[in-house]
Amino acid sequence: MAPVRHPPRNPRREFDREARHYDRTASATMPRYAELHRMLAWGVPHLPTRPLRILELGPGTGTLTELLLESFPHAQVEGVDLSPAMVTLARRKLARFRARVTLRVGELDALPGETKYDVIVSCLAIHHLVEERKRRLFRRVYEALTPGGYFGDGDDHLPEDSRFDERFSALASSLSRPQPRTGRRERDVLQKVWHAHEYFDHPVPLSQEVQWLREAGFVHLDTPWRFFNQAVVWAYR
Repeated sequence: MAPVRHPPRNPRREFDREARHYDRTASATMPRYAELHRMLAWGVPHLPTRPLRILELGPGTGTLTELLLESFPHAQVEGVDLSPAMVTLARRKLARFRARVTLRVGELDALPGETKYDVIVSCLAIHHLVEERKRRLFRRVYEALTPGGYFGDGDDHLPEDSRFDERFSALASSLSRPQPRTGRRERDVLQKVWHAHEYFDHPVPLSQEVQWLREAGFVHLDTPWRFFNQAVVWAYR
């Protein structure tokens, strides 16, 4: 049987198209979506009373950004996202924080200049990068952190053993929430959450990400949260 061919992906166009429904779809198709965000915020090792400089890679519609700004009232957050539509929605969501947040459109791994940050975070974004860009990004993240700084990454990963992918997918589908209006479950959950990477994205096993982070210079690493193929990594400089 010939392999199924899919059209070349235009990530910016896809994210722009999905932006308006992203929050609803993500919370419906990812059983522990809010928990994943909380765990990333819990990894910040600094007191809420301390002024912090935070960089978020791929803030999307601003869900994690909002949590960080609420949890750390003296923090300044910068965010860079590929999708203009996502950035527009995030700016609306975060308007009440005024000058404490700055969002711009750009590539996920285009870290700004020589700026140093106390915290760098990313949620469900880095798996969009090919392997060499991931490795290069982890090195740049390490260099951009202040001593004692925190990098938190919550993302999709491949299973360590490919046999588990099908089982994880079936369980994720059974755990997806019914749609409010129709009562039907999200039928695209299998593709959108667990198997879309087969066509478009570039996740790697969690062990591979941890290895690359160690190669980048991080010594203090742990995985405090994992749910099937999703995991949160805490890395401290």
